[in-house]
Amino acid sequence: MDYDRRGDGPPLLLVPGGVGHGGMLDPLAAHLADRFDVVTMSSRVASAKQPETLGDQRPGDHAEDVLGLIDHLFAEPPIVFGFSSGAVTALELLAQRPDRVCLAVVHEPPLVNLLPDAARHRAALESVRAAARDRGLEEARELMTTAVTSPGPDPARESDLPRLQRVGAWSDGYAGTGPEPLGPELAELFVRLGELQGIMLEHIMLPFTTHEPGLSVLAAHSGQLVPVAGVDSPGQLPYRTAAALAARLGLPLTELPGGHLGPVERPAQFADALKDLLGTR
Repeated sequence: MDYDRRGDGPPLLLVPGGVGHGGMLDPLAAHLADRFDVVTMSSRVASAKQPETLGDQRPGDHAEDVLGLIDHLFAEPPIVFGFSSGAVTALELLAQRPDRVCLAVVHEPPLVNLLPDAARHRAALESVRAAARDRGLEEARELMTTAVTSPGPDPARESDLPRLQRVGAWSDGYAGTGPEPLGPELAELFVRLGELQGIMLEHIMLPFTTHEPGLSVLAAHSGQLVPVAGVDSPGQLPYRTAAALAARLGLPLTELPGGHLGPVERPAQFADALKDLLGTR
């Protein structure tokens, strides 16, 4: 696996979402390196040594990749932060090898089977994949945006709601802020990652969103798990799945700056909030 390492302190591994390119989280890592030994990794899909032929990707396989990197780099179990599909990987890693994870911070893992209206979401995501395969990426992107961002039921009517919390003072004055400008390197990376979007929509999205996490195992190690979500995305699919995970495990849901892409779009704000959160553990 490709990776980048910077900083000094307790070990912290960042697992990106989407196709899993670690460069997405470089700005976040730069803001965390004053306190942590930070590693950003790329998945088997986004690494330079990508296989010529890719089939459907599985969270368990990606978790094994993360475990191999942990064993290679760290003498002690690291904090593992994952967002989106990377959060699903982090959950699977904790379920498989809790002894190799100090703490798993999972940002909006989109596990639709945790929701009471799971069948509706599975059907919508199946439509996205079908469009990507048969009708082109433009239609698939539009369907994906609708599937993820369309508001769900009134949150007050969800069968279980976790306790919400915010840690630190980051929310003071937050309403007057916006996403941070993309640097040229990240803007260029997003263009290159657009070329891999077909892989994400055909081979990553559905296996990860329909993954069945080992809730009983995760419950046994809930002290090592912190579900988090973006303060700007309540009602959207990934926020709802994060809330459902927290509720199932009897854990609070911690809100952090931004929406589903908060770690990418607001790296400085997000890093400060994450430092405050980790400082309480």
